[in-house]
Amino acid sequence: MRTGGGLSRATGLELRKSVSTPARRWLLAAAGVVGLVSAGVVAFNGPAEDHTFSVISFYTQSAISLPLPFVSVLLMTQDFERRASSRTSGPGLSRDALIAAKLLASMIIAVAGAAYGVLVSALATSAAAPAADEGRWNAIGVIILGSVLVQLIAQLAGAGWGLLLGSSALAIVADVVVPLGLWILTGAVPGLQGVQAWLTPFASVRNLLSGQMDAQRWAQVGVIVLVWVVALNAAGILRVYRLGESAGR
Repeated sequence: MRTGGGLSRATGLELRKSVSTPARRWLLAAAGVVGLVSAGVVAFNGPAEDHTFSVISFYTQSAISLPLPFVSVLLMTQDFERRASSRTSGPGLSRDALIAAKLLASMIIAVAGAAYGVLVSALATSAAAPAADEGRWNAIGVIILGSVLVQLIAQLAGAGWGLLLGSSALAIVADVVVPLGLWILTGAVPGLQGVQAWLTPFASVRNLLSGQMDAQRWAQVGVIVLVWVVALNAAGILRVYRLGESAGR
């Protein structure tokens, strides 16, 4: 019980840290603004066939997922820098608990971002001129689930880069350049086009927000999660442990 209570308090502290500096507040505000603007542009300027919850969600959630993960990058690099890593942070808080608290805070931020995107997308869809095929609310449940997954993958990938690189600047650059570069490369090289949906988060976003998921597309999302969430964070946690061992010698 004490461990659970300590983890809850630590997670709450990490959430407060997410708004504790002007840079982090600006990132949160930027995510909100770009999501709102994207929804408005599609709803009021795009063609009628784009006035569906699926299409508007795609642009809205994609826009939110660009700046929002940088908050997790900053949370991770605050305590796990490249040159030093302590075994504890604060009285009675172990390194394991600190990592867990930061990851839980990142997940909460992701779900909150997804919920905001769903709300904005729903309002924009309602306000837009009806889609030509009258199917603007099709598969809304699957799209909402996809929205949450999109933000979770983006946010936890940002956390993983922060853990792995330990530098805010390097992690932010890597969080943008590596998946974007891989997406461009796999799209440009004919022999790699078949693996694009299996290896690049960008390719999975449209599938998750299309509302038309099948066994293969779910398998592709599973691989994306293994690569960009599980493996990336595992590598980052291993780096933190090695730094802690070096500091303890």
